[in-house]
Amino acid sequence: MGLYVLINIIVLFAIIAVLYLMQKKHVNFTYRVLGALAAGLILGFILRKVYASNIEIVNQTIIWYNVVGNGYVRLLQMLVMPLIFVSITMAIINIKDGGSNVGKMTLIIISVLMLTTAISALVGFFTAKGFGLDASKLQSIVGDISQGASNYEGKLEQFTARPVPQQLLEIIPTNPFAALAGMGGSPTLSVVFFAALVGSAALGLRKKKLEVFEFFQKIMQAFHDVVMKIVAFVMKLTPYGVLALMAKFMATSDLKAFAQLGQFLLASYVSIIIMLIVHSIILIIFGYNPIKYYSKAFTVLAFAFSSRTSAGTLPLTVSVLKEKMGISEGVSNLSASLAVTIGQNGCAGIYPAMVAAMIAPTLGINPLEPAFLIKAVVIIAIGSFGIAGVGGGATNAALITLSALGFPVGLVAILLGIEPLIDMGRTMLNVNDGMVTAAVTGKICKEADMEKFNSNNISSAESENI
Repeated sequence: MGLYVLINIIVLFAIIAVLYLMQKKHVNFTYRVLGALAAGLILGFILRKVYASNIEIVNQTIIWYNVVGNGYVRLLQMLVMPLIFVSITMAIINIKDGGSNVGKMTLIIISVLMLTTAISALVGFFTAKGFGLDASKLQSIVGDISQGASNYEGKLEQFTARPVPQQLLEIIPTNPFAALAGMGGSPTLSVVFFAALVGSAALGLRKKKLEVFEFFQKIMQAFHDVVMKIVAFVMKLTPYGVLALMAKFMATSDLKAFAQLGQFLLASYVSIIIMLIVHSIILIIFGYNPIKYYSKAFTVLAFAFSSRTSAGTLPLTVSVLKEKMGISEGVSNLSASLAVTIGQNGCAGIYPAMVAAMIAPTLGINPLEPAFLIKAVVIIAIGSFGIAGVGGGATNAALITLSALGFPVGLVAILLGIEPLIDMGRTMLNVNDGMVTAAVTGKICKEADMEKFNSNNISSAESENI
């Protein structure tokens, strides 16, 4: 380890020490995350400027920064499957009406996710058209679009080998323990399915074998409490994770690519902002104050933005929905879990729509022609099932859409230069869609505590967690 790398590491830990001191002085959690976000950007910018002539020092520094940033992301990913299993199982066995509300709840969640995905696809098409985006123009900037196409053709083969009926079938796990380990075609949905099955089976024992049901309920409650205690610990680490992640982003991002493809980047974020406005309108329709909502959701959205992983953000999403917004545990967990792999507005809605809209003119197709538009939106909505909530999911969604439309999939390669920059906003939108879906479902199913949502105070449990 060189002297300069050591100095950079010391600077990072000095900022971490300041954030820890802020925690000890009970500075608001949101302010600490915001401070970490700003400090990370500044630190990354300084690293980029100071070591512009010796990028190897930056690379070595980032390797150590990854211990904090990627370490935090891995901790969250570690919690995803256990959290989904215990939360959904507990949500079902604690239902007082015997489970009649679960089917209705699931149907509402999926309907809202699919509807918002269709809307986001339309936004993507119209925004791309409004900005005059054209794949041929990007080709002249980036170079030969055929470069790297073989890699994407290989990915496409994996998708075409798994048609929609097969993907639906893979939701049923042949080995639930493998699904809990993240293995299989749709591990997250498989865990949701298995947890729902276990919870429903236990619920069926309530009247026939009450002693067995109560024993199982106590075991699951203990498991649930242990997992939530771990979640509480990991949540305390959020500012440190955001600091390291943002420092890495600013120090290593290809700002030249940012300038070259700025028009597409701008159009992408305009689409994201439009969808956030759509989300706000939905919240207003269902009686929520958007300002209060976003003030409470800020921590979740900030981490989703910096980490680029909807799945990794899941524990934080569920925690904020329950503790700050007053959404019941069952609705919070089911909405957030399903939103990880269904109806991602940014990655599976806006992005594939914009890519298709860019390519269509090069093939002599008007992307806003009603027949094409309807077909593309339906394909995008259906294709949004099973898109993983991690970095790279948008590329997979684009591959599915382009192949279904008969478009050349190799063209996806031209956008890789700015993929991380766009993916940050897309991931934030994905997570926000899951939270808005939870809010809507909670209101419809009468599982939302509006007094808690409108309150400016956080619960004692939450204050202990953060």
